[in-house]
Amino acid sequence: VGRLVPLALQHVLAMAAAPVSTVFLTATALRLSPAETASVLSAVLVLCGAGSLLQSLGVGNVGARLPFVMLPGGAATALFIQISADHGPAVASGSVLLAAALLLAVVPLYGRIVRLFPPLVMGVTVLLIGIAMVRVAAQLITGPTGETARGSVVLAGATVAVTLAAYLFLRGVWRQSAVLIGMVAGTAIAVVGGLGTFSPAPGSGFSLPALFPYGAPRFDVLAALP
Repeated sequence: VGRLVPLALQHVLAMAAAPVSTVFLTATALRLSPAETASVLSAVLVLCGAGSLLQSLGVGNVGARLPFVMLPGGAATALFIQISADHGPAVASGSVLLAAALLLAVVPLYGRIVRLFPPLVMGVTVLLIGIAMVRVAAQLITGPTGETARGSVVLAGATVAVTLAAYLFLRGVWRQSAVLIGMVAGTAIAVVGGLGTFSPAPGSGFSLPALFPYGAPRFDVLAALP
């Protein structure tokens, strides 16, 4: 138990951090109001939880039945922002649904042909995805137009440094909890430096999220092609 509890806490915090940061980036890029941002965040958290349960528990042939977490991807977030800027968030929501339907249709075929690709191809694919996410990660620190104060860059660097130091110099369960240690240290530095606060945010304590906070999805095949 002493080994699994910090790992479980790290798993939950890492799962929550990705949707929150992604929604804040999207809200900043689309200039959403605080109420709209809260609505989008609620919907994203509910759908991430449902997807994670589906992957972990499995329903029929759907789901890996492993402790996977379903989170917004960096490349997908960048495309959503781009489509929203060009066609509106309702069209971007429809594009997500169209892409999901296409992926579900080709999954059986993908399972058969993936063995034909050598490890080099798979490695390059993962590398390209990582490169595509660098811009998104940088925008989480600096903002979409780079207007964020230098303190945010210093905070991000300190968080990464603590995480790497914990992984390199600690052993056992503490080394495995390097991400958790980095998140705790980064939060503490942010509060001490005046970049964060624990004061409660306005709003109701409980409410049902709107699963389509941008309104009814609009389907545009050309917009969904990227």
